[in-house]
Amino acid sequence: MKTSLILLAALAFSPSFAFPEAAAPAFVPERAPVIGMGWQQECDSFSFAILGDKTSGGEGKWPIFDRAVNEINLLAPDFVITTGDQIPGHMEERAQWDAEWTEYLEHAGNLECPLVLIPGNHDIANTHCYEFWQEDFGATYFFFLYGNCLFLVLNTEEERFDGRGPVWEAMMAFAEAALREHGQVRHTFLFFHKPMWADPRFAGEWKRLTAALGDRRYTAIAGHEHYLSTSYQDGNPLIIMNATGAGVRESGVRAFGGFHAFAHVTVNRRGVQMAVMEPGGSLFPVDTAPASFREAINRRVVRLDAETPNGLNTPEVRINAAALMANPFEKPITVRLSVGPMHECGWALPGESSFHPEASGDIYSVEISLEPGREQRVPMPFIAPASAVSTPPAVRWAVRYDGQWLEKESMPMAEMNAAPLYPISAWRDVPKWQVAGPFPVGPIDTSRIKADPAAANPNLYKRLGPEDGYAPEARYEGGITWRPAASDGNGLLNHNAILGTMDLAAAYNAFFVYSPEDQTTHAAVYADNFAQAYLNGALVESGQNFGAPGGFIYAPLALKTGWNAVVVKVINNRGDWFLRWLMADPRGNLRFADAPPAP
Repeated sequence: MKTSLILLAALAFSPSFAFPEAAAPAFVPERAPVIGMGWQQECDSFSFAILGDKTSGGEGKWPIFDRAVNEINLLAPDFVITTGDQIPGHMEERAQWDAEWTEYLEHAGNLECPLVLIPGNHDIANTHCYEFWQEDFGATYFFFLYGNCLFLVLNTEEERFDGRGPVWEAMMAFAEAALREHGQVRHTFLFFHKPMWADPRFAGEWKRLTAALGDRRYTAIAGHEHYLSTSYQDGNPLIIMNATGAGVRESGVRAFGGFHAFAHVTVNRRGVQMAVMEPGGSLFPVDTAPASFREAINRRVVRLDAETPNGLNTPEVRINAAALMANPFEKPITVRLSVGPMHECGWALPGESSFHPEASGDIYSVEISLEPGREQRVPMPFIAPASAVSTPPAVRWAVRYDGQWLEKESMPMAEMNAAPLYPISAWRDVPKWQVAGPFPVGPIDTSRIKADPAAANPNLYKRLGPEDGYAPEARYEGGITWRPAASDGNGLLNHNAILGTMDLAAAYNAFFVYSPEDQTTHAAVYADNFAQAYLNGALVESGQNFGAPGGFIYAPLALKTGWNAVVVKVINNRGDWFLRWLMADPRGNLRFADAPPAP
């Protein structure tokens, strides 16, 4: 990258950045990723600005970003800090990396104060980008002191190399040491790209950090989600920043957080004051968009459930799903509940259903108006041939609030965004697994994978050995062995944390399930990016998810009496990868184990 476009500030650049002496082994001085010059003389009162995510759906929105930069210059803060995702990323070539950063810095370089960069999942999408970042910017995590405040910046993408191994542990130890050594500062600011407190992949790490924070006052700030959202933990603000030019469904309902903004933070004798500013628009308190409002739209307005399906072993299956709608707000709302695509899934709504086809003819919806505090149950009686049960339609909803439609977010890591097949109470988490990988699979033609996965990549069907199930002493191509792993309690296996990030690769996830009788049940399966299920060494043909129309599939599992070996192969295209797997246990008689039971 041309050094004329980027000025990397080493620690010697400014006394404002204070790191412990090199003799302290827990703190190895590294270059801080700072662009620009002109640090102001520290004083008790100071201010800084925060730029939200720029990329992921916002590649053409430079005017928004440029206006934010101009308005920040008018405010004259001491410095600016980002929340990550500066560039589209996901490259392996140096030339593309340099080109994207050149474009970003042509705009960000107009700031009239130093800019501190934070890496996001687009910036550090893989190990190549991780290495490029270190070569150009230095540290992926760091801290600095300014105005007797601690700024601790952690990298939620630090797991790229070895998962939650020594590289990740070094960062966590670094954070704990920084908090321990600087416990007397007047305020602590924590910055990440992904919000550790709200992302189930970081639940353990957030608990560890809050223990290290103790009773100090702090403010935690993240990006990644592009919508403003503010909550509190023991009185300390937890803020997910708006996008500043990235993709967002804009809404005039400010409580939903769907608008572009940057933040301005002032630290003085009164404490910490933070406001968000819409470029070219208004100024808002940071708690304008409470996390509780988004939570209500996403999870409280509609709750999905089902009774046990009828005719699972017959040619036609009746799915007895329903949606319980409620209005938790103080204003009237209208809920538009949509299901589909129907024809592609193979499911159908019978004539007695209250749903009607939308303009496309493949999405069906119903609108229900609710006064405050009112509830209404909406039946969703689907019919599907046995061969199509595995491909449920997606269920989506939007809420008309204050005259505007607010769309529910898709959150596959935490919930099932598909028409329910079984009662919610019947789904069970598999807590302990064995994982083998990563195995390279080579390029994937994503344009063909849904219709013809074997043509998209023939290695997807190449048997490598782990398909037969966990074997303690097994060793596979490349010296790969099994390692234990645990779900998050809601069916989530985070492969970034288990194996690190590897593009164009596969991982095998194994467990054993005991059934006291021959029975057929289903697993709810979602994968980033693709998945195949094996039962007792055989591929479950309809247990493959190569882009199901509803996101999730219901993989049928014909369990035999006794212990059954289940293996789920997860294939990663690029970037983050994970698996959601929940087992239906309507009879309450299944048992799980991660290792072969003793004879």
